[in-house]
Amino acid sequence: IGMKKKQIRKRLRHMEDCMEEMERKMRCLDSTLFFVSLGMEYFYGQKDHYEIGIVGTVRECIAKLRTDDIAKLHKTLDELREV
Repeated sequence: IGMKKKQIRKRLRHMEDCMEEMERKMRCLDSTLFFVSLGMEYFYGQKDHYEIGIVGTVRECIAKLRTDDIAKLHKTLDELREV
């Protein structure tokens, strides 16, 4: 049993590390898209251009993933850690 608990803890730590890396990549992607949208606004000279809207939609999806789905995964990992 001791070995299994050790393996489970190791897997949970690995999963937490993967989650942190995924969150970091999502923050970087969001930042990149922010600057892309600024550049597009400057290039097109307007804020309501189709492509700029697409970039905004992608940023909204990323924000939703971070606030909803990633939060649920963290909660699940916390629950597993307590078992």
